[in-house]
Amino acid sequence: MSPRISPKKKQLNKLHIAEKALETFKQHGYHKTSMSLIAKELGWSKGGLYAYFDSKESLFIHILQHLLDEKSYLLTKEFQTNKAYDQLIEQWNRIFDSWKSLDAKSLKLTFEFWLEASENDDYKEKLLNKYKSSEKYFTEIIEFGIKNGEFNINLNPALISQLFWSLIDGQVQFWVARNHQPTEKELDELFTQLTILLTGVRAGER
Repeated sequence: MSPRISPKKKQLNKLHIAEKALETFKQHGYHKTSMSLIAKELGWSKGGLYAYFDSKESLFIHILQHLLDEKSYLLTKEFQTNKAYDQLIEQWNRIFDSWKSLDAKSLKLTFEFWLEASENDDYKEKLLNKYKSSEKYFTEIIEFGIKNGEFNINLNPALISQLFWSLIDGQVQFWVARNHQPTEKELDELFTQLTILLTGVRAGER
């Protein structure tokens, strides 16, 4: 009989599997990664791996959920400001800072998450729910800015939020297509240019 594994040990093992699997997905891409390859990287048997995840897809979703939870924290972490414009700038800055720790393989894997989501209902539901939460977060900041007179009253908060995420997603696709790892200097310059664009939403700006 196999020794009984405590809940804490199970959780630690799942974390270890997810970390190793994420590195394997980054190295080989989603489609070229198999459960056999992940087990090999872990130094485990396939049976040991299947005791925790019944398929590559379920493991991929587990990793995806963890990454999405981290993204939600990035957007909801508190900071001291009561100006809508400052809040938008602060959140944009947090997103750009988070990219500084990503390598080209991580960016490509992020894009693969979205591609897989379009083919799998489980991925799609999780990603769309998180996207809606992020969109709502920015929409509420813009609505607040309109109410307090900071932003142009003709703005459509939901559409502006969608445009923001389109810029972000499009930029990631631009890098992935060119297999390019942006430098900190490039990210800082991109952030500067986006803040210039953002001034156009302010009341009285032309």
